[in-house]
Amino acid sequence: MVLAIAVVTGCSQGGNQRRNGEAAPADEVFDIPVPYAPGIDYERNESASIDYSNAELGYVIVEFTGRTDKKLMVVVVCPFDETYPYALRDGGFPEIIPLTEGGGEYNIGIYENIEDDIFKNIISVTIEVLLTDDYLPFIHPNQFVNFTKDSELVTLAAELTKDATTVDEKITAIYNFVVDNFVYDYELAESVQTGYLPNLDEVLSRRKGICFDYSALVTAMLRSQGIPARLEIGYHGDEYHAWISKFCDVEGWIEHRYHHNGEEWYRMDPTVESGTRRTHRSRIEARDDDTYLLMFNY
Repeated sequence: MVLAIAVVTGCSQGGNQRRNGEAAPADEVFDIPVPYAPGIDYERNESASIDYSNAELGYVIVEFTGRTDKKLMVVVVCPFDETYPYALRDGGFPEIIPLTEGGGEYNIGIYENIEDDIFKNIISVTIEVLLTDDYLPFIHPNQFVNFTKDSELVTLAAELTKDATTVDEKITAIYNFVVDNFVYDYELAESVQTGYLPNLDEVLSRRKGICFDYSALVTAMLRSQGIPARLEIGYHGDEYHAWISKFCDVEGWIEHRYHHNGEEWYRMDPTVESGTRRTHRSRIEARDDDTYLLMFNY
């Protein structure tokens, strides 16, 4: 089987989650879920493996154990035929691949480049996914929102939210830290390549990045506090862009927005917000909901 894959890039400037809208008490630490491959349900050959033992938790773990000098891709075809491409390395580096389009039939395949944009299938599996909770894909780490219990961003998120008494206070503390302390990396924006994945602790250390960096960092910090959040990628006007949605028990998914002051909902776009604050523009001037076109959730 062969597949033609086109990927664009670029940028413009399970745990114990509480579902009642209240943050966990100060003496209760969120237990960050650690994805793993138990080897119960899997597809495997001499070159690659797809472990879907924990598909009900919203992820699979894929690995190319062989060696190749050709480009590798993971392609996930979701229940309504949405197609998600992911990068993959050779030599046995497991990748956490989220199942972000709800329950239903998923096809997961590993592909190796033949020529140009043509890839051949190395291994694939079709599975029926029944999530134990729809928010689970957005609480675990994954390839795009990559962190561990030992990540610096986890320590910082805990420090920023230690005095918070509600989920919204936690969100605001994390969001405002990134918006107020990071600057846009124009040099990286000019040179970023297809397949770029941010090292989030390095982004935190540099205090600068592109939209992918801003949004993935905020998403990871929220998840580390037990707050389901989606990294969303698509277009803001003509620019390929990234922003965030968060989960609220009362409202469900707040599409692309966060609760700002108890009365109004604003789009959760840390890149645009950071630029807005630095140039003293208004929210209305900086945002137009009609200019956002969602393509992918991570």
